[in-house]
Amino acid sequence: MTSRSFRLFTPLFAIAVAACGGGATSAGPTTPAPPTAAAEPAPAAAPTPTEPAAPATAAKRPMAPGPNQTADGVVFNFKPESTGKKKIFLAGNFNDWNPSNAQYLMTDDGTGTWTITVKLPPGTYQYKFVADGQWIKDPYSPGDAPDGFGGRNGKFDVK
Repeated sequence: MTSRSFRLFTPLFAIAVAACGGGATSAGPTTPAPPTAAAEPAPAAAPTPTEPAAPATAAKRPMAPGPNQTADGVVFNFKPESTGKKKIFLAGNFNDWNPSNAQYLMTDDGTGTWTITVKLPPGTYQYKFVADGQWIKDPYSPGDAPDGFGGRNGKFDVK
């Protein structure tokens, strides 16, 4: 072999080796795996004990109407007397009584019960629901207080 043909052959040889994966190292096994029958489907993998189980919706503990203290915060549940409400907000002394603060927009759980979870430090709070602009006292509030407009606010304590 002449030096000229060696110089032409070397780059082609390097390309061929790289294309077939030769010379590459990996952290995988160094011996090939035994062949498996193509006609046999692979068995379904059983869940391992370290995989978290999917939450069961039926196992969820139903919350009572009104405010419920939980480890995640205070969960407010409200089921308006009339259906078809489009937006319900929670307003209270914890958000300057803002009747349209997007952070306090409640969500319908699909059954007509609206809910929201709010982190609140210990203290006494007053609140109302604002359903499509209408202020509504929570009939399930553990306490109440005058709202200053001839009505009543819901009232509760966070411990």
